[in-house]
Amino acid sequence: MENEKIEDLNKLKEDAPDIPGGLKRGKMVEISARIGSDLAGYVCDRDAVGLLLDVRHPSGIHAGYEFITWHSIERVSFE
Repeated sequence: MENEKIEDLNKLKEDAPDIPGGLKRGKMVEISARIGSDLAGYVCDRDAVGLLLDVRHPSGIHAGYEFITWHSIERVSFE
């Protein structure tokens, strides 16, 4: 039983995404920001200052580009 738990934890660690993979160009993300709104879109670029998104409406229609600084991001979700 203990060995199964260790194997499950090791598998989780191997399957878990890393930050560069989770925020790579073209990845769909949802962001909660301190600016008071949630955004969803595709990652265009990232640097030491923040993240550039190709923002999408829930219907999938392009809504422009947004640059969000890291300090204003509260949560990032992705698959």
